[in-house]
Amino acid sequence: MKILYYYWNENTKDDCIDAFTRLGHKVCLWSHEFESYTKDAKFAEDIRKKITSEGFDCIFSFNYFPLLSDAAMQADLPYISWVYDSPHYTLEAKNLNNACNHVFLFDFALCDRYCSNGITTVDYMPLPVNTHRLNDQLKNIYNTSSITYKHDITFLGSLYKDEYHFFEQIKYLPDRLKGFIDGIIEAQTHVYGLDFTSSLFDADKCEEMAQYVKIGLGNDYNDARDEIFRNMIRKEITVRERESLLKALGNRFSLDLYSKSKPDGIKANFLGTADYIKEMPEIFATSKININISLRSILTGIPLRVIDILGAGGFCLTNYQAELSEYFENGSELVWFDNSDDLIEKAAYFLAHDSEREQIAANGREKAEKIFSYDILLPKILSSVFNAD
Repeated sequence: MKILYYYWNENTKDDCIDAFTRLGHKVCLWSHEFESYTKDAKFAEDIRKKITSEGFDCIFSFNYFPLLSDAAMQADLPYISWVYDSPHYTLEAKNLNNACNHVFLFDFALCDRYCSNGITTVDYMPLPVNTHRLNDQLKNIYNTSSITYKHDITFLGSLYKDEYHFFEQIKYLPDRLKGFIDGIIEAQTHVYGLDFTSSLFDADKCEEMAQYVKIGLGNDYNDARDEIFRNMIRKEITVRERESLLKALGNRFSLDLYSKSKPDGIKANFLGTADYIKEMPEIFATSKININISLRSILTGIPLRVIDILGAGGFCLTNYQAELSEYFENGSELVWFDNSDDLIEKAAYFLAHDSEREQIAANGREKAEKIFSYDILLPKILSSVFNAD
């Protein structure tokens, strides 16, 4: 099969192409700038020429690009999109239901939402890891009798205090509405596996919010205003939650923090950012405990960070997500926590129990290879697409 792979500087490109090639497919890498996700005449003409001159069996991209969908429709080709961002607002494009689309989402709840709205082109698929690369990259660590750890507890990720922290920028909400939102945030930080924002910040509250905050995606998109409001709240929950949990960890243990900017008020060894391919796997493998705190807009799904940690043979201590129990047994291949006290208690326990922790990490690595490997998931995607056609 000959695949036109659209590349936009995503970290997963090399791993995915490696897997496609290993599975016997020919991949043509193509990148192109555009003015708009939905309309760009130069983009449309250049991809049409590319398809006409070389011939392809399908177009593939990580995340959903409406421009690619329209190009695939014109060329009568399947367009395969594997989405790993959440939220991902191009999914609100009006052409999501194009017949050529095969859009794979890693979150059951999100998939159900689109299906219930009459979208027939989305399906579920968890996120992948390239265990072939990791096995080769980390063989010196795996093949020693005991791991030389460089970190006790590691958190690698964003604290989301950046220019996209929109909720923090809204200073003009009335006290009553702001208090209601603060109540949702406070309640949600104590509960995992159930999203309060969906039910509590209902259509009436969104309409009230819209009196003070004007937001939208444009004419080429469906009206996603209410979900944008909810995701603003979910991101604020994540900001406060990550800060609170990392403060608690840093006050009790040696915490190494990999992030874009050094935070105030968190006691940690700040180590900056890490390269996805060259540095992250070794960090995960040589940390006694790797912490995952999921972005709250991921309603039920397993974040890529969890899969990355497991694939690298790292021990993962994560907040609970509903889909974790679909694939894992708590305490067998990874460990999930239920609240701040539970996180501290389990971190202390597993720092003190090396053999149990290392066995769980080894089990997690094996599960990643058996279930979440590109070599397992990509054939499922291709089978779904071409059997359906």
